[in-house]
Formats: sequence, C-alpha cells, structure tokens
Amino acid sequence: MLALRSVSAAGRRCKPNALLALGTTSRTLPSSTALPRYQFSSNRSRGIASQVPIGQPTKPLPDNRAIVPRKDPDPSIDLTNIQGDIYPTFPKKVEQFIFFSITNPSVFRQKLSKFRRLITTAADVIKNLEKIEDARKSNKGLPKPLPKDRMVKLIQYQIGFSFTGMNALDIGSPGDNELMGGQKKVARQLGDEPAAGSSPTDFVGEHWTRDWREKKIDGVILAASESDETCQEAVAKAIEIFGNSIKVEIIENGKVRPGEEEGHEHFGFLDGVSQPALKGLVEPHAGQLECEPGVIIMGLKGDVKLDGQPNDRPDWAIGGSVMAFRKLHQRVPEFNKFLDENPITKVGLTHDEGVELRGARMVGRWKSGVPIDLSPERDDTAFLDPEVINNFAYHLPEPGQARCPFSAHIRKTAPRKHIDKPDSPFKLDPVLPHALIMRAGIPYGPEVTRAERRAQKTSEDRGLLFVSYQSLLNSFGFGFIQRSWANNENFPPPEDNSFDDKFPTGVDPIIGNAVGEVRTRVASGTDATFTDQNLVMNQDFVVAEGGEYFFVPPLKTIDKIGNGERLPGVVAGNAPAAPGGGVASA
Repeated sequence: MLALRSVSAAGRRCKPNALLALGTTSRTLPSSTALPRYQFSSNRSRGIASQVPIGQPTKPLPDNRAIVPRKDPDPSIDLTNIQGDIYPTFPKKVEQFIFFSITNPSVFRQKLSKFRRLITTAADVIKNLEKIEDARKSNKGLPKPLPKDRMVKLIQYQIGFSFTGMNALDIGSPGDNELMGGQKKVARQLGDEPAAGSSPTDFVGEHWTRDWREKKIDGVILAASESDETCQEAVAKAIEIFGNSIKVEIIENGKVRPGEEEGHEHFGFLDGVSQPALKGLVEPHAGQLECEPGVIIMGLKGDVKLDGQPNDRPDWAIGGSVMAFRKLHQRVPEFNKFLDENPITKVGLTHDEGVELRGARMVGRWKSGVPIDLSPERDDTAFLDPEVINNFAYHLPEPGQARCPFSAHIRKTAPRKHIDKPDSPFKLDPVLPHALIMRAGIPYGPEVTRAERRAQKTSEDRGLLFVSYQSLLNSFGFGFIQRSWANNENFPPPEDNSFDDKFPTGVDPIIGNAVGEVRTRVASGTDATFTDQNLVMNQDFVVAEGGEYFFVPPLKTIDKIGNGERLPGVVAGNAPAAPGGGVASA
C-alpha cells in the first residue's frame, strides 16, 4: 500500500528542475566502446541488442566477472597466504558450507595440518580462472549444458573459525570486537525479528531455524565446485580428514539457479554485478568502485580505523579476513504480489511495465543488472557492457533521486559518491572508500512452484546464502552497512546543493529492517514522478534464518594453529560507527 505525502512537484532532495532529466530515458553510450576482457555470450546480451521485453528474464553474463585479477599484482602481497574465497572469490556452480563444532582440539590441530594442503589460496583461484577462460574459448559454440568432460573440475576449500572455535584453539582477537562477540549478540541490531521471550542479553530470532538457534558452531569449511557430484566428493573428503575431531552440526547447500536464471538471485535480479576492485590486485572496469586491499584483508594498506589510524593487528592476523555468513530466506511470491499490487502508474506504461519499474527502483537495477541510474525507464541491454554497467555515481545531471531513489538497495548499501554539506556534523564521503565488502554468496532452495505462484505465498525454503568479507565488521563492514545504512531511515544524509523536503529516505526496501517486533517499513523515492511518495511495506521480503561471523586465517597462521601454537590477540578498540552513517567532522 502507498502512503502519499505531497510536498513539492520536485519531490525529495531534488532541485525543482531535476525531473526534467527524465525526458531522456537513458544516457548516451560512447560512440565506440572497447571490450578487451569480454565477449558477449548471446545475442540477447549483445550491446547492440534492442530493449529487453518487460517481464522476461535476461541472459546473465557468465563469462564476465566483476573481479579481473591483474597480470602484475602488487609483489608485496603474498597471494599464496590468502584463502581464495576472500579474493578473488571462488568460481562455482555448487557450494556447501559445513558448520562444525570441535570435539577434540588437540586432534583437530593435527587434522588441520593435513587439511591445510587442500586449502585453495588466492593464487590457486587465479589459476582456476585461467583454466576456466581457456575452457570457455575451446567450448565456444557448443550447446549447453556442457558434458562433464568439457568442464573444468573444481575442488576448492576454505576454512574459518567463530569466536567459540577461536577460544577452543587458543586464538586471541585479531582486532574486531563484533567478531569476538558472535552474530547472535548483535542480531537484533541487524534487524532480525526477535522471538517471544527473546531478550537483549539472550537473543532468539523469530525466523532462525532450530539448528541455528541451538547448535554450537565453532567453524566452517567451504567446498565449492562446478557440479553436484564434485562438491559431494569434496565434502566427503573434508569430513573424512577431520574425522571425530569435529561434529558436523549444519550443512547448507547452495547452487546457482538453472538456465536463463543463472547468476540471478531468487527475486530475479542479476547478482554480483558490483564488487570492489582491490588496488594493486584487480584491474578495474570503468566506474568500478576501488579500495585499498586492507579494506578486505587484515594488515594490508587501508586497514584503518574511523580516524584513519592503522588498526591494531597481531602479526598472525595479517592476510586474514572476517567472513559474515547469513542464511537469508526470500519470500518471492509475496514480493511479486507486492509489486503487482503497487505498480508505478504513468502514461505510456502498461501494468506489467509499471510492476517491473517499481521493482527496479526498489533494487536500483533492472533484472538484467542494468542500473536505473543509467537507464531509468526501460531495461536496455546496451548498458550490460562491463565498461559501462558500473560507470555511474548517482549525480548526473545533478544531485537527487529522480533517476535512482536514495532508498534503492544498491544506493543504500554503496552510495558511490556523496556531496557533504559544509556544515554537516558527520561527513559521509570520506567513509565511502572504506565501507566496501567483497560478496561471495550463492542462492539456495528450489525455484518457485506453480502452487506458490497461484497462492502468492511461500511454502518452500529458498533464498541466499550470503557471504561477505571485510577487515572490520562494525566500523566499515557488513555490520556497519546493515545497521547504519540499510536499516537507517535517515541515510543517506542530505547533500549539498540539493533540495530536501525534510522527509526521511526510509529503509532499504530489500534488506532494510525495522528493528524490533513491529515490522512495518517505509521507503521513499520509488516513484520518479512523485519522489516524496512513501512506499509502505507491512512485511519483510527477506528474513534471516541464522548466521555467524568467522575469522578466515592466512595460511601461515593455519600452520601455527596446526603446530599447537597459542596465538595471543589484541584488545580491539574499534570505534563505534558515527551517527548518520558517516564520520564525525573535525
């Protein structure tokens, strides 16, 4: 249901003439666009293709990765010491997460030394990507799905430890308070709905499964592969190696969606389009957000506090990262019903087109992955070019939300650019290069059934096994972004030289949460004609069913753990996130 608040023709935070920008429905592409690292996989994804028919899935771009490793990486960074899903992330079709408790720490250390030889490093992943590229070229023109003998067999492993697992193995704090408290401790602040009887000191998630509520999780092993068969083989081998030194508590199974939906999450939107380019390691596409490698990997350049001072890290943490895992259940039929009942109405738009436009403005991208800031009224595959798809900053022709709402999911979680008011007590723009995460999730669960579509109600468990990597959770990483940005109805703050009608932005309509028992959420700006119009959502479309934080050690530290060394930590002094999602100005 929509709640209307009419304040001005221009709407929220837009100059009165900002809506004139909509006279041109998309930006002009360069007259000639070089595609040095990309070949189109089908006519539907070819840059010269016509507009995508509304309501139809668009072909993903499986041979284009947001992360392109440099041929000449920074030699000071040891890629053989970094686990490979941190950077450059595992290429995969299937992935299983083995969550375990440690039953015998002494025996576990011995088994870890044996398992260490199987762990996939960043250097290994880069070699895998080269093999996949060679196979793609040799398989060009062959019908899909490819036979097994034409696919690159992938067995990729990673291991990480929760705070309880670190305690069991005498591993101190690597310098992150939120990691050492565990995810349950902060789940209410993340916006997870509390169950009856839940308290601030003993949180119980209303939608957390019994396993995630009750099981003791000391660590996680990731096994990622190109097929179900290979992944099952990898999982069995890992469990066999550790034997009775662990108890397998939970296994979560992820798999890319089938056919035309490969690469898309269950709401239908292409996922993983935007990833940070780590300076010195990644060859950035045009417009790709860049950051120092220390934003993701502990101890490297850019691993800093809010005040810009280097984080305190023990030597053994350098090369590690913090993994945030969340099992996110998606209510797809309910989301689709909501869009169908709340289409954007405008002269020239059919009902279905209005439905698609509403969804695109809630997410910030069309289902193809094309950003609405580049093509605000139609899904246009010309913008799928990897040198174009992320080349925007929400500020052309000027500050405002006529092209993309401030509340849109991708703008809430990665604002790209912010023109701070000179008198603002909290500055956002200095934070943006630090508040980036490396995402490596994968869908889980079946496709929506015919019965669910008819009933417009979810009966099967499906969603996203969300994974992010960051060097700090609560100052710049996942915890900060979820609490201070996605859930914050006043984020982003007003910009300089932009109109502000004093109404809040509202929460991220996809992952933003109303903290507490009342789940009604509000987002503004999702209708470009009336940007002061509030979109009221009386239910969550994404709910957490469980999760935990894990320290993903560098390989040299895994050797130390296996050798029985005690690893003293530091007293973490992470500054709390500043109000407003920015950093306090001097």
